[in-house]
Amino acid sequence: MGRAAREFTSGSIYHVFSRGSNRQAIFLFDADRIDFLSCLERVLSRHRILCLSYCLLPNHYHLLLQCLDDSLSGAMKALNGRYSLRFNQRYTRDAHLFKNRFGAVEQETESQLLWTLRYIATNPVEAGLCARPHEWPWSSYRASVGLSEPPPFLALRMMLSFLSDEPESGVARYRELVEDSLLPGGV
Repeated sequence: MGRAAREFTSGSIYHVFSRGSNRQAIFLFDADRIDFLSCLERVLSRHRILCLSYCLLPNHYHLLLQCLDDSLSGAMKALNGRYSLRFNQRYTRDAHLFKNRFGAVEQETESQLLWTLRYIATNPVEAGLCARPHEWPWSSYRASVGLSEPPPFLALRMMLSFLSDEPESGVARYRELVEDSLLPGGV
């Protein structure tokens, strides 16, 4: 018997994540991360979904997505399926790359959304991959605070609008939200 279909609400924002089977790496080299981001951009262009934030770690990824329709399941099936196929071809593998299906948590409050934005940006620091979020190149954080050019698929203005009505103060508030949480006694 198949799994029950999950329903996703149009207009809602979801913290989406997926982990490698047996916690194995899903990105071995930077070229894999570049390929994943290319797959993500392609999927987003074909579905009515905005990417507000992302972070790629060695054995999992996090996305913050706003669904403008109910196509999240189809989009994630396409993303994980396409990337898995390409990864398996590249490394002559035939096993499942991802553990189970993707996880998705609806962001129901502003405080939950802000917590998730912080969590996604600080995940590489918490994992011991870097000392500060801006040092991790495989996250949207650098682009979100103006340290690098945002990828075309990143809905940066939309993300910043949850922090402030003005983009510049949104950037400052986002930087403060993330950086202050890493201070001793921080959030």
